[in-house]
Amino acid sequence: MARITVEDCLTKETNRFALVQLASKRTKQILAGSPIVLDYEVDNKPVVVALREIAAGKVRFMTEEEIQQAQQRQREERELQWEKARAAKEEPVDTAEQDRNGTQSQATAPDSEESGGESSENAA
Repeated sequence: MARITVEDCLTKETNRFALVQLASKRTKQILAGSPIVLDYEVDNKPVVVALREIAAGKVRFMTEEEIQQAQQRQREERELQWEKARAAKEEPVDTAEQDRNGTQSQATAPDSEESGGESSENAA
């Protein structure tokens, strides 16, 4: 692949200083094990991968407000997934409890009748 240059990245991020900060943060994320978001496999150093991601528009600088909005959306999505999982988990449990209660009542009822029937036979 061709070399990545600062000019390639400046088409996406117009401030050189913000570009350096973004590349630095993304490089640290990659070194920490964050997945690479490029559509193709790369065998380059993490800083080159970070610059390629920026040039491809896969990574961008976000303002504090954008970060807070994204975090809020993620929280809402997690809560929704948690509620769905809880509802799905509770539904089979309720059915199982009803089956157990129903089975127990049915099993208990004949025993009561049989013991009641036996005692009346014994009494007669």
